[in-house]
Amino acid sequence: MPRMTSTQNTAAWLPGVGKELEVGPADTPVPDNNELLVEVKAVAVQPAEYKIQEGILPFPLKYPTIVDLSFSGVVVKVGSAVTRFNIGDRIVTNSAGTIRNDSRFGGYQRYALTTQELTADIGDVPFEQAASVSNLYGAASALFLHFGLEKSSHSPNKKAEKVHIWGASSSFGAYATQLAAEAGYTVVGVASAHNADLVHSFGSAHFVDRKSPTVSEDLIVLGPFKAVLAAADAAQDQMVLGSVLAAQGGGLFLSTMGLRPGVTLPEGVRGLFAQYVDDYLDLKNKEFTEWLWCDYLEQALQSGKLRVVPVRTLGGSSKVQEAWDLLHKGAVRGERLVIAPGLE
Repeated sequence: MPRMTSTQNTAAWLPGVGKELEVGPADTPVPDNNELLVEVKAVAVQPAEYKIQEGILPFPLKYPTIVDLSFSGVVVKVGSAVTRFNIGDRIVTNSAGTIRNDSRFGGYQRYALTTQELTADIGDVPFEQAASVSNLYGAASALFLHFGLEKSSHSPNKKAEKVHIWGASSSFGAYATQLAAEAGYTVVGVASAHNADLVHSFGSAHFVDRKSPTVSEDLIVLGPFKAVLAAADAAQDQMVLGSVLAAQGGGLFLSTMGLRPGVTLPEGVRGLFAQYVDDYLDLKNKEFTEWLWCDYLEQALQSGKLRVVPVRTLGGSSKVQEAWDLLHKGAVRGERLVIAPGLE
């Protein structure tokens, strides 16, 4: 592992695929050009992270590395080309660390790098709450870039168009539900029965119990759907999605995992995985990126318009492996796990 520096930056290092996390020293990064050095206060734990550890998501990373890309904190240094932020600003960001294959951008450390393009000012919003919305970027990309939905709610025909969110009580699903409802679409949310009120509070007009023996029939009656997003789905869930889409003549659903092994979909139905972070690094999406990070997210978060998923802070970097294990077991429902590196 990198040697200890005078600033005593520490990190949760992933030594390699299939290996347990190790907390140890890390060099403190130096921001360049449009980069920010952030004192990390809260890190939103992502399901993709344990999947990287287990090799389910085969990212070609250089090990040892520091993962996570969604965190909040305080700006402590800025690069020479930074114009939007100053030292002392309280921010939330997506560092795209995994995509960059650069441990300096990993969130599970005391001091991490990010760029000003994928960062929003959070004002007085608590760091834990701000970190919990940092994956809103994925929901926004799925709905407005991949499905081509309209961001504006001014179209008079919107209410007749339905968006189906499977896993609407997950953090990804919750923010997708809010974005779609705010844009004027009628949202049909699917989750466990005990999360029905929570899903409705996010703006879902209809709720369906994912464990209901008639879940397929219920969804078919509520369809057809303009977009189907699987925010948290297992193999059996994808079979249901396949039957629902087949009933409306075919189509595709986006999944955070892509098509699960062993799942065969009906003819004319596809299940796809999209790497949403890539969308924000693509210059052709520059206007959309600016809208989300410089306009929408700052205003929605600071005004309180965005309903934040309940958060639970487990502790410092030594608790990251525990958080991943909880996600792997499916033991997290209706809340977002957060790590606070400064608690070590």
